[in-house]
Amino acid sequence: MLTVKKGIILFSLAVSTVLYGAEAPNIKEKIQNIDFIKNVGFVVKEVKEVGDIYAINATHPRSAKVTLFVSKDLKAVVIGQGFKANGEPIDFPINMEQYKKDAIYTIGQGKIEYYLFTDPECPYCQKFEQMATQLKEDVKIHVLFFPLDFHKNAQQMCKFILNQKGNEARAKAMHDIAEGKEDYKNLKLSDKDSSKYQEIIDKHLKIGREIGVNGTPAVYDATGKPIQWPELLKK
Repeated sequence: MLTVKKGIILFSLAVSTVLYGAEAPNIKEKIQNIDFIKNVGFVVKEVKEVGDIYAINATHPRSAKVTLFVSKDLKAVVIGQGFKANGEPIDFPINMEQYKKDAIYTIGQGKIEYYLFTDPECPYCQKFEQMATQLKEDVKIHVLFFPLDFHKNAQQMCKFILNQKGNEARAKAMHDIAEGKEDYKNLKLSDKDSSKYQEIIDKHLKIGREIGVNGTPAVYDATGKPIQWPELLKK
């Protein structure tokens, strides 16, 4: 009998192990073939051994990132966030450096690097932009787009920023939009350039969904750990 539960679970284990070698694909395949996981539409991406259970990094048609926990006997599945006894979340680090080349521009020259997914029309993103200058000496923020569907001007704003040449010009264009300037409304692009910029925006949206972005501004550290942006501004 398979038991399915949803919620938050806590483990008294201080370490976890990512499975390697011959065992990894075998366990991954067995977990993928659990009726519930298969029938609901979860796709198992990564398996981590945590004490007496497996932690699973999975995707679903309605969610780009889902964490599952499966008992070693494969008879119980838990959906939700897991924590170690010290309060540290059980998660799956992402090498965010692979997305550095996709950034539209970078804020700051500091040693600590973050990745920001932003929507130029989002009022919270605009607030973050207005205050981000105070972080320039301490951090380096790589900016990617994540325009939300219900912001009708967001795509045009993104293309306006992309049409600027160089890091400083793009950063200024974003800052101007955050300050209420509407130069983006006068943007005229060839079909070729419009398509080129749309491809970049679509790629950013795909990256964001894959790592679990569901709102903006979304800030991540170098390991893909979500950062509360108001706390970042306090540093």
